[in-house]
Amino acid sequence: MLISVLLIGALRVCPAAQILVALKRAFKKSVFSRSVYHVILVAIVVGFIADSDTRALMEVPPFNSDLEKILQLELSTDYQVSCQVIDLDSGHILMEKNPNLPLTPASTLKVVTVASALSELGPDYRFPTNIYTDELKGGSVGNIFVKGHGDPHLVTEELFALVREMVDKGLTEVRGSIVVDDSYFQPDSPLDDTEDPGYRSYDACYSALSLNFNSLKISAVPGVAQTRPARLLLDPPSDYASISGHVNTTSGDRPLKIEISKKAAENDTERVIVQGSVGINSKLRSKYINVRYPSLYTGYVLKNVLSMNGVKVAGDVVQGLTPDGAIPYIEHQSIPLGLIVYWLGKLSNNFMAEQICLAMGAHAHGAPGTREKGLDVMRKFLLRSGVTKDNFSLSDASGLSRSNRISASALVKTLVSTSHNFYYSPEFISALGISGVDGTLKEKFIQDNTRRRIRAKTGTLRGVNALAGFGLARSGKPVVFAILVNSEKKGAGIINYADRIISSIFNRCLNQ
Repeated sequence: MLISVLLIGALRVCPAAQILVALKRAFKKSVFSRSVYHVILVAIVVGFIADSDTRALMEVPPFNSDLEKILQLELSTDYQVSCQVIDLDSGHILMEKNPNLPLTPASTLKVVTVASALSELGPDYRFPTNIYTDELKGGSVGNIFVKGHGDPHLVTEELFALVREMVDKGLTEVRGSIVVDDSYFQPDSPLDDTEDPGYRSYDACYSALSLNFNSLKISAVPGVAQTRPARLLLDPPSDYASISGHVNTTSGDRPLKIEISKKAAENDTERVIVQGSVGINSKLRSKYINVRYPSLYTGYVLKNVLSMNGVKVAGDVVQGLTPDGAIPYIEHQSIPLGLIVYWLGKLSNNFMAEQICLAMGAHAHGAPGTREKGLDVMRKFLLRSGVTKDNFSLSDASGLSRSNRISASALVKTLVSTSHNFYYSPEFISALGISGVDGTLKEKFIQDNTRRRIRAKTGTLRGVNALAGFGLARSGKPVVFAILVNSEKKGAGIINYADRIISSIFNRCLNQ
């Protein structure tokens, strides 16, 4: 018995293989007899088993029984769950359930997208939009070529700033055309589960040359009296899109209620048809629709802004490539990636996530940027973070695709590895929603014991609810958590089980 006890202690210091080698050498030198040697071998086996059982018992997360009770209370049996909560400082697992089970993450996948982008491109990276010309004579140029590199935050205000740079350089006239060049990306379509997304801005196309998240704003200003038609407006105005239809002005403050359709027009432009009604005292409400040809849309708005700034453009807006001998004219820089991912995370912007994925692909593997090239960057980042291949499968970068799979432990490893990287961890953490304060967590966890104590990324699809991020226990210790809940029922609607489970975890386990 004494030998076994001593050997258990030895096993905790030295591997069993090393002890066996030492015993074999001692036996050959006749330090002890064969019978004693066999007794010691048996003792090693018993000691190893006893020590393994002790370690196994010690490795059971301390709050697992609490988690089981919470899951039984909050979750019905026809749902799958993957959950893990760890202590950030020590790395000890506090609780887990199916931590390595890959499930559909919805937008919690953006945790991986943002972390991969900050690692690959860096928080100071800026997306250039380059203006070239083929002929320059003072303030007059021939054709201008607008080459985009995927800026996901190029909006009308930025376009005005770009034009001011051109005017300040002395531009007064474009004698030729505006040639839009989107060749830096070769994008795929959004992987939404809707086969025909129609006009929804939610499903806007991706492009190396994009504007306003590739969407148009439709507004209806009530008429001066009832039954009079409302005034229909498109923002930003340009020759890319026209609007027609009839929105009737009704009594009271009834909100805008409209049906929208789109038709192709000449030269790859679009016509928007609007029908509906709006109350005469209604607050101004707007709808957003996607555009079919993002680069042409950008070029037409640019032409309009140039005109507003006194620059004459003689030619049309056409799609093409920038010639090798083109003369560089202006390079407009986006805001830093560290600020772009702030808005991506807070607003869960799918368009930004996919644009950044394409840019990562081009940066790592050369142009044109493709989804698969970008996903390769994300996969390699997960592997460097300690995630094994069987814990994830990626189809897109935004989480729109139901084919995406990732486990709770993979998301936790991503969060932990990123939080330990001082180079970009501040930008990463600032992109997460703050409970009860902003982003997609503005109306979640608003109670006093959870408000501002959670920073996380949400994920929601029909039948999918997920949450991944950081939290602060009442003890002051930071924790890292991820939970994914997937329905096994066909036709399941919006669920909130992950939110309820995390709320219970903080209330019952981490706020005591």
